[in-house]
Amino acid sequence: MKRFGQLALVNKGRSITIPSKVLEQKDFGVFKVFVDQSKIAWLVMDRPGKSENAIGSDFQGSVDQATAYIRGQHSKGAVKAAVLTSAKKRFCVGADVTEFYMLTEKDRPELTKRLENGRNSMKQLTSLPCPTIAAINGDALGGGLEIALACDYRVAAEGKYNLGLPEVMLGVIPGLGGTVRLPKLIGLQAGLQHVLQAKNVKPEKAKKLKLVNEVVGAGDRYEGENRFMNGVRGYVFKVMEKPKPKSKKPNWMDWALGSTPVGRKVVTDQTVKQLNKATRGKYPAPYKAFESIMNAVLEKKEDKALAFESACFEEMCVSAQSKSMMSLFFLQERCKKMESQAAHFDASDAVPCKKFAVLGAGVMGSGIAHWASKNKIECYLKDISDSAVDAGMKFVKSEFDAALKKKKMDAQSHKAALARVTAGTSNEGLKDCKVIIEAAVEVMDIKKKMVTELENEGYFNKDTIFATNTSALSIDELAEHSKFPENVVGMHFFNPVGRMPLLEVVKGKKTSRAAAATVYKLALDMGKFPIVVQDGPGFLVNRVLGIYMSEAGRMLNEGADPAKVDKAILDFGMPMGPYRLLDEVGIDVAAHVGPTLRDGLGDRFAANERMEELIKAGYLGKKTNKGFYKYNEKGKETEIDMDMLKSRGIVNPSDSFADVDVVDRCILCMINEASLILTEKIAETPEDVDLGMVFGTGFAPFRGGLCSYADNRGIGNIVEALKTLASKYGPRFEPSPMLVEMAKKGQLFFPDRPLVPLKEGKAPTPKVKWF
Repeated sequence: MKRFGQLALVNKGRSITIPSKVLEQKDFGVFKVFVDQSKIAWLVMDRPGKSENAIGSDFQGSVDQATAYIRGQHSKGAVKAAVLTSAKKRFCVGADVTEFYMLTEKDRPELTKRLENGRNSMKQLTSLPCPTIAAINGDALGGGLEIALACDYRVAAEGKYNLGLPEVMLGVIPGLGGTVRLPKLIGLQAGLQHVLQAKNVKPEKAKKLKLVNEVVGAGDRYEGENRFMNGVRGYVFKVMEKPKPKSKKPNWMDWALGSTPVGRKVVTDQTVKQLNKATRGKYPAPYKAFESIMNAVLEKKEDKALAFESACFEEMCVSAQSKSMMSLFFLQERCKKMESQAAHFDASDAVPCKKFAVLGAGVMGSGIAHWASKNKIECYLKDISDSAVDAGMKFVKSEFDAALKKKKMDAQSHKAALARVTAGTSNEGLKDCKVIIEAAVEVMDIKKKMVTELENEGYFNKDTIFATNTSALSIDELAEHSKFPENVVGMHFFNPVGRMPLLEVVKGKKTSRAAAATVYKLALDMGKFPIVVQDGPGFLVNRVLGIYMSEAGRMLNEGADPAKVDKAILDFGMPMGPYRLLDEVGIDVAAHVGPTLRDGLGDRFAANERMEELIKAGYLGKKTNKGFYKYNEKGKETEIDMDMLKSRGIVNPSDSFADVDVVDRCILCMINEASLILTEKIAETPEDVDLGMVFGTGFAPFRGGLCSYADNRGIGNIVEALKTLASKYGPRFEPSPMLVEMAKKGQLFFPDRPLVPLKEGKAPTPKVKWF
């Protein structure tokens, strides 16, 4: 089909304009090819019916046909260079994970064939007889970056998007040449860092790494400029007459580390040591990625190196860890969609919120204000004294100053971020705020007083939402005190706000759909992972965490060694043990939630007298350098404080607590409590429970979450284990009716997921040849 002008390919409001007269065009599905008068073939990714380019089963046939067509045009003299680019806002977000998620061991032959086909398709691109240039116009992640790496050159649009290989975060490794090509391009040491740590880089940094050859201007300065595509075209003219570039030779350091027995031994020992420290051997994907990288460095034939990478990917893809981590990825994607919360509200119920207020400029309040501004939302920070306001603003400024110093933002962005946060002691600053977030101390009378004052002054009215950041107090009780109970909602941030991604949206009995929807949308705009829960003691996360802490307290009363208990829980996969967590949270803070849980839920949350004694003696945890552990001047724990234990009557901590019993006592009571929460509809779905526990408590991601772990271990097994614990320690371990019924019927929390047994054991040992 002949065209006699520039061609604009429009995709849902976005467009890509070929910057020269198009003479021929062909549509091969995912890929469209446009041959222009400059003898450039524009190979455009535009996956039909999708908002993003992701590599799926439709990729292979399309790229094969498109590259065959370009090859034919080149042989006719009509094409001298090929440019790979995207019609979407983002270049390519990687593999379509949904197509790999359900594959298990029995599907290995299918997976092997798909990977072989993928390698063959990529070879059709790498073997094109003309220079190939990837024009990266947005995020190039995973397989998206690997496609770009298969090109001879890479030109990136300026901007703040990401380039990277995040596959290990999904429990797999790059599978389209990433472990083979990236280290050769940017060097072994940098390649290891970026693959094993799933490190993303911005375009300017990518150029410094020599990951991209050029960064060109993007964003038209006047109508019809077509700045980026013309910039790409200019770069193509520089290379189109040159022969295809040869593989880059490593520098002497990379050669010594990657190609000599001594160097390979040093790299392997250091990398494994670092991985063991970072992952405790629970995540096999980084080890396997390392194995593939080291093989590729030594392997002279690229085809063999790529086949080895595919075999490594295949092994990881069918592992239990990858299924768990992919399921968490799906949970994150689910919670980003307002439509996923249809049980609670419609997306249209949300009221836009461009500015909100925070009452209380303490640790939580200032943290919320900083995080709002970081996500380009205006915030008014209010407190009752100038000194409190000054302290809150000092924290906000220090966070942005640190980001500026680390070059995570420029001076202009720094200035704009500080300007988005205003502060004061007057309520006048509340007048333009659709949402008022209360972040004062956890005292109900104070919160009620704030509601009354704001209502009397007209700042809290029928058009304003009052969101309390309480971690355990009743939303219903606070709402009963208000003239506008439908506008009272919980918005429970986790501390520290900048590091904890979860947010609980807590609905009271009278909370309106609009109020819940508005704060849910606000949480998304702030970059949080929100879950909706109903009002109840401890809501979801603190209730499940509370039963865990309560059991740890009981073990302490029985004379357990805190260090031994913490190690058992660490080995299970938690980020820290219960006593180290108590130190981190604050023993006094944890004790404050205890009475609420005990009064509302019963004796299984019984208060721990020894905890109260610790608080009276000044043992508040890390913040006072007095807790279960001793801390050095850098705030790092060093050892258990034996003097503290002796003062509490624990002279010789017992060694009789077996690791398996410690884990079962701590973890199974959490599963039991979660099932009660689901029965009571405090949380609507097991998905909410798992998202809450992983991103609110750090529950082992490689296990997929609390309910996912229950499915993997077996509900029947858990019920029997709970009965055994109940016979030894009392009725608090009696399995819930839900679990008993599920075991009886052979049910799972997630019946539609692939169930792959987790193989527990020692840290993986990469198989690396020394020469």
